[in-house]
Amino acid sequence: MDRKQKIKWIVAFCFVFFLCGVSCGKKQTEPNPPIGNLLTQYPLENMISFTATSDGMVYGVNSIVDEDPEYQLHCFNAQGEDEQCIRLENYFMVNTLALSEDEKTLYFTAENDTYGFELYLFAYSLSDGYITMLCEFPYFSTIKQVVVIGDVIYLLGRSPNWQEKTPPASGYPFAGERLVSYAIDTKEQRQLGFDFPINMAASGTGTLIVSGYLDGTGYCLMEYDPTKDSMQVVGLMDEYKFDSFAICNDGRDVIYDYVDRQRGLVLSEIKNLSVEMELFPAGSTVWTPVLYVGGKVYCKDLYTATLHSFPLDAAQRESETLSFITREYQWQETPYGCGYRMERVELSDDKFTLKVLARDKDYDLCLGDTLAGDGRNLRENGMFYPLNDVPGIDEYLTRCFPYVREAATKEDGTIWMLPVSVEVFCLFAERATLEESGLTLKENMTWEEYRQLLCLATEEQREQILFGDNVARIYFCEQYFSHYRTLENDLFEESIDALSEIWKFDCGAKATLGNILWQPLEQVYWMRSNGKEVPIGFGEDAVLVSLPKIAATDKNIASCTYLAVNPDSAKLDEVLAYLTDLIAYLMDGGGMPYFTDWERENALDEALYQVYENGEIAFAIDPDVYEDGLEEMLSGTLSFEEYRKKTESKLKMYWGE
Repeated sequence: MDRKQKIKWIVAFCFVFFLCGVSCGKKQTEPNPPIGNLLTQYPLENMISFTATSDGMVYGVNSIVDEDPEYQLHCFNAQGEDEQCIRLENYFMVNTLALSEDEKTLYFTAENDTYGFELYLFAYSLSDGYITMLCEFPYFSTIKQVVVIGDVIYLLGRSPNWQEKTPPASGYPFAGERLVSYAIDTKEQRQLGFDFPINMAASGTGTLIVSGYLDGTGYCLMEYDPTKDSMQVVGLMDEYKFDSFAICNDGRDVIYDYVDRQRGLVLSEIKNLSVEMELFPAGSTVWTPVLYVGGKVYCKDLYTATLHSFPLDAAQRESETLSFITREYQWQETPYGCGYRMERVELSDDKFTLKVLARDKDYDLCLGDTLAGDGRNLRENGMFYPLNDVPGIDEYLTRCFPYVREAATKEDGTIWMLPVSVEVFCLFAERATLEESGLTLKENMTWEEYRQLLCLATEEQREQILFGDNVARIYFCEQYFSHYRTLENDLFEESIDALSEIWKFDCGAKATLGNILWQPLEQVYWMRSNGKEVPIGFGEDAVLVSLPKIAATDKNIASCTYLAVNPDSAKLDEVLAYLTDLIAYLMDGGGMPYFTDWERENALDEALYQVYENGEIAFAIDPDVYEDGLEEMLSGTLSFEEYRKKTESKLKMYWGE
């Protein structure tokens, strides 16, 4: 073999070795453990306050409500087992707990028969169980929070009508909040100069972080340095965003939940609150404050009020910030962020569609809705990164009803989106109320049958029915125009005649909770309870059917909220890792009603399952195509022929015919 041949063989061998190395070395992304697998639970009914040690022990106070109310102090080990219960006899209003930094003393505030009915600060020695009264706070009506830093105890309480300055007109409902310190050695009480404090937490670096309102600055986070007796603003908020919070990661990050929406626990950098990392979707500070100590986050579950903890390192992801675009007001549909840093940008329908179709490179993920805006145009003309190789997606779609996979898959087999929620449109009524009315809801009603039902109802009954006029119009249009490309058929004319009469009925004028005959559920809201997804507010004694249809044999149209990936994203590795974790989270627990294996426990579950089983994902067309003149036609000021003539041309143009 000559020299040239040897070189060729060596080059070929190296090339094959390189390919093998690349192939063998490329690892498939494995999902991180879902948050449900990281939780430790501390079962204690009516837990009022709690604190924790650095090694995972939890002290919690609960109240036993009977003829003689009693407060109890419980000690849980790191595994969540209740090891000790101590009766706090003659103590009342035990609303706060805090540990000394050496974790040998437990501080709490309470009223006590021995000293009188004022608020006092007590020290409970964990070594001998002896309780000492430290000081009195006669100027506080309630104490909201206690934090210990070194030999100083900070107390945030309410002292009505003490403030000299006028609080802000909107946001937090200030009621005389004051922040004071108590020096353990000197027993000195001192008010700190925060005019409008809301909450506080130790930074972990020897300082105190206070949330509140500052004249000239607005709502913000302020850092108080005890050694210098000085304060500086460290984080700004556009509005009152959260109440209770915890500080972690050496004082850099803040953990909180929103006051005006349920997003669960969120982590942000103190200096940049617009970038968020969702940690625990059911976590809440509604019941008790959130706490961070010893690498763990402690908070209650919004739905069960049970205290949970989880290791922060296991819940957060070290990744670049992902840019996430959504439509305006779509925050409630946003899926769980799985611990990835994300910056959400809300856009109008037009700007959202334009950005996706133009293949802008300044975002990584988009959250779409098949029945929002121009859903069909995005599906047919949008360019998205194929998700076929994302770990778990095939198993996930296999669990869904076949029509969900069909909607997520293009004709060439490419999976273009990840469905994260499927919402079927339903009518819901309490059975007893419905039977008393003498009216009947049945599955697979047509619009004509629904019109006849409303005609049978009395005026008083129609005033208690929340499904009529605008809601019916919106649903009818989504149903019809997502299926049909023309008005040149009998179906539209027959159905629009029925809708015109429904439009004129005065439905829902006096509907109040408890006397509603039925209401449309454009979204079936779900909550997680003991690992199983269950519908909120549904009793077993209920009737649930799909909304009226153009033809009784039609499928129940459903809206699908989905995630799609920008193929030009510079952060594809992080995006696909997030989707892998999200799929694992969605697959965890009791499942969702669009899963074929969703567990049904009663007749209502079964009815909902059948509605989903007979469903299909619909894709909307641009409402501008059919909205003009629709209301005038329904009200009788525009003839059907005039509406059809002006709309038919728009439909042909939209469909390119």
